[in-house]
Amino acid sequence: MAGYSIADKDFKDNELREIYQNVKSRLNFTADDLDGIFEIVLAHRDRFPAINLKGDCTLYSYIERWVKSYQNAIKNIPSCRNAKPKSSCVDPSIGMIVKTICELSDNDIEEGIKYHNLFMSAENIHGELLEEYIAFKIKPFGFIWCRGNAMAAIDFCNSNGTFSFQVKNRENTENSSSNKIRKESTIFIERWYRLGTKSEKNKKIPIFKWEALNNLVNDHKTMGNGLSLCCMTEEDYQAFLRTKASENHLLITNQ
Repeated sequence: MAGYSIADKDFKDNELREIYQNVKSRLNFTADDLDGIFEIVLAHRDRFPAINLKGDCTLYSYIERWVKSYQNAIKNIPSCRNAKPKSSCVDPSIGMIVKTICELSDNDIEEGIKYHNLFMSAENIHGELLEEYIAFKIKPFGFIWCRGNAMAAIDFCNSNGTFSFQVKNRENTENSSSNKIRKESTIFIERWYRLGTKSEKNKKIPIFKWEALNNLVNDHKTMGNGLSLCCMTEEDYQAFLRTKASENHLLITNQ
């Protein structure tokens, strides 16, 4: 079931602003970044995301859920979360295949499953940690993190709304729905991915795309003097990950 959206509704700007301010006041929530996002989506209504309101499809309930989603995203920073065990069980036949071919013991299989779960858990949180790192590095240049699904198909935008982009970890991780939304948007949405691959002597070599992102940020920044340039690197990102993982050992789980 598709969610409810006000993107195609004929609401007046002043009506939306009044309800938005009313919701923020009732929630006692102040956020300059969300104010900036609100003005941008007001000018580009198709960037208002679809939200499942479970039957309560009113303008007020929509704006309230929209604000709360952003509010919750601020409170739940990715690097501070505790991983939840997966909800599905392990298929014993998978373990049997590995055990037989590799001549492993039952204990070996149990240990292997734990490490597999750790890698999967890390993969689940990695995308959000990538956004957290980028948000920290580009905020001084006037960029806003559109967390909590504040803008449909957009992860970051600059403060005047003239540039926005999506973040992907790998080149092939954009689904067809996201691609369609991005291409049909009334605001241009750049797509950036961190990790590419090249083949060299029968080996797969990682290629990192930080320079491209630095150039995008520096070309579209709305804050910072002309001599100040964004400079993100893979080494700096790995240092960020080491710090966050050291501070929060519950970030991933083997369950």
